[in-house]
Amino acid sequence: MTTTLQHLHTPFVPLAFIRLSTGFPTAPGRMLFENHWAIWAAMFLVGLAAVWRGVNTQRAIARNIGFAVLAVTVIWVVTAWLVVTPYERLVNANNAIISAAAHDNVPAIMHYVAKSATFGHWNYAQIQSGLAQRLKFAHITGNIIRSMTVRIRADQAVTQLVIWTSTRDYGPVITSWRFIWQDHPRPGNWRIMEVDLLSLNGHHARPDAVIPMPR
Repeated sequence: MTTTLQHLHTPFVPLAFIRLSTGFPTAPGRMLFENHWAIWAAMFLVGLAAVWRGVNTQRAIARNIGFAVLAVTVIWVVTAWLVVTPYERLVNANNAIISAAAHDNVPAIMHYVAKSATFGHWNYAQIQSGLAQRLKFAHITGNIIRSMTVRIRADQAVTQLVIWTSTRDYGPVITSWRFIWQDHPRPGNWRIMEVDLLSLNGHHARPDAVIPMPR
């Protein structure tokens, strides 16, 4: 499954109480539990129209059909609100990381990084210390995800992002990244297994590149 999201300016975190497992069939899960506002709006209007027609023509069947459509729509919306799919969890995780980087919040970033993760020649401890050091000197004033490509297969996923970063001292920086993820049953969220810096300001990064120190 491949999905491309354009211009994600702010992270979206749904108020969800149930995390759907990657073992749940993908197509039914996305259809049932993700947001479909256009479909819901159309169903709601159809339901209202049927109720209005049934009341005005005193046709109980039309009125009851309208109420049934409205009830199904409400149940569907509430269900989708309560359940977060693997795709939604993955998008939320990427957004949370980018937002945390903009606020120099290394612990929030590392929350999504597996203990066995690698980033170039860095291991987990070096990722943590390297991020802290570089974010301290970068003086990031904003992060915007310009595009995100999501590919999910079973409990593994790959996301590729293009990020526009504004900094206080170095101006805008454009980077592209690849995150390789695995979904962990406990605590029920995606964790990064590998980070690859693909390009920096239009220049391809070497395969083992890490975040350069600001100069």
